[in-house]
Amino acid sequence: MKTKLLFIILLLITGNLLAQKLYVWCPKDQIPTPRQGFLEKDTIDLVVFDGRILTEKSKIECTSENTILQLTDFIKQTYPSTTINVLASSLYYKDPIQNRITIKIGISAYHAAFGADVKVGIGSLGGSFSYGVFPEGKWNAVTGYSVKIYDFRKNVESKKMKDIYKIASKPNMGGYITAKNILNTTYIEANQEMLFFIDETFMK
Repeated sequence: MKTKLLFIILLLITGNLLAQKLYVWCPKDQIPTPRQGFLEKDTIDLVVFDGRILTEKSKIECTSENTILQLTDFIKQTYPSTTINVLASSLYYKDPIQNRITIKIGISAYHAAFGADVKVGIGSLGGSFSYGVFPEGKWNAVTGYSVKIYDFRKNVESKKMKDIYKIASKPNMGGYITAKNILNTTYIEANQEMLFFIDETFMK
C-alpha cells in the first residue's frame, strides 16, 4: 500500500514538473521560394522582436537570438532582389523612417508544452490574438507573429497589420519527438502566411 501511494505521489510530481515546462527547439531549415525581382529597387528595414514569456524551467535548445536569426535569414533568402537592412531588436518600438519600407515582426509565440500550459509562454505585442482552448493530455505547439508593414515611400504613409497564429496538437505517442515535429509544423505554416501577407501588400 505504501509503495503504491509513493508511486502515485511521484507520478503526480513528475507530471506537475512536466506541465510547468515550455519547450523550444530550433526549426528545421525551411527552403524558401525566392521572389526574384520583387521590390528590387527598394530598401526594407526589418526588425524582429521576441516577446515570448519563457519560464525558468523551460527546456530551450534554440535561444531567442537563434530564433530571430533564422527568421531574418529566411526572409532575406525569400527576397534576394531587395536590399534588406536588419535592425536590432531594441529598435522594434522606434518609429519607422521616411522614404522606405519597414517590416516589424513580433514573435508572440514559438514553443510547445504539454496540455494548456502552452499559454504561459504567449507574449502580448498589442495584437488581437485568439488562441481558443488548448486540449489537456496532449502536446500543444503554437507559433504566433504580429506583423506590421509600414510603406513610407513617395511621401505617403501606409500601415498594414496582421496577427498570425498557428496551432497543432497531438497525443503523447512519441514524446518529445511529437512535440518537436508539431512545433516545426506551426513554424512553417506561420511563415507561409507571413510571406503571403508581405507579397499581397506590395503586389500591384
